Formats: sequence, structure tokens, C-alpha cells
Amino acid sequence: MRRLFWTAVAILGAVLVETALGYLVSGPGRYLDPFLLVVVYCGLSGGEGQGMLAGVAAGWVQDLLFGGPILGLSALAKLLVGFVVGAAGSHFLISGASARVLILLLAAVADALLVQWLASVFGIEASPMSPVTLASRATLTAVAGGALYTMIDRQLQRSER
Repeated sequence: MRRLFWTAVAILGAVLVETALGYLVSGPGRYLDPFLLVVVYCGLSGGEGQGMLAGVAAGWVQDLLFGGPILGLSALAKLLVGFVVGAAGSHFLISGASARVLILLLAAVADALLVQWLASVFGIEASPMSPVTLASRATLTAVAGGALYTMIDRQLQRSER
């Protein structure tokens, strides 16, 4: 129950970040994906089950509030990313900051490519993302996530003492 609460709080925080970015820049999803940060953290800390559930929840919220005319593309893409990250996190030791940044970088690229692919499979027009935009989005998401995860880990270590 505690994980569910904190996941919901994190998704609410992602909504606030995405909304704030929307006021600062046009097309905020092109620069950072705060929902993916929630999914990857849940996948790494809770395994594939929690990663999938967080992915579906975060993806649906993202689709409902910031998505296009078709709901479910981000949810399906984030479900798959959450599963893969959770499976990788339960089979490999991914605890260092650099390993987490690499996972975030790969997850951001995979999520964007999955959304584009799913849109083409279902015949939905999606705005294409150039390789430079994709690389900058993945890099910014990875760096922001690495810093955020480090702060969360430090806070958790302090509270355990």
C-alpha cells in the first residue's frame, strides 16, 4: 500500500512538472519525460510487476492529460519499458548512478521509438521526432533522472538511520 501511495505521489509530481514545462516551452514532451522517470524508478526498485503497473498508470495519465486523440499509446509503451527495466533490475545489479543514467537513456530512446512504432501500427499520425531531438530528450531525461534518483537514495538512507 505504501508503494502505491508513493507511486501515485510521483505520478502527480510528474503531472506538475509536465504542466510547468508546458508554460515555459512549447511541446514540453520534446525535452523531458517526467513520467518515464517514475516508471524506471519503480521498475528498478520494485521489479517488473511494479514497473508494469507504474508504466500503465503513468502512461494513461500522460495520455489523458497531455496526449493526442488516441489514448493508450504511451500507456502501452511505458508498460513495456517498465517490464523490461524491472526485469533487468531484478537480474542485474543496477545500483550506481552511472548505471541508472544509462538505463534511463536507453529507456527514453526505447519509449519514444515504441510510441512512434505503435502509432504507425495503428495508423495514427504522430509527429516524428528527429534524431537530434530524440538524443537531447533522452540525455536530459537521463541526467535529470540520475540526479533525482541520487537525491531519493540519499533521503532514504538518512531516514533508515
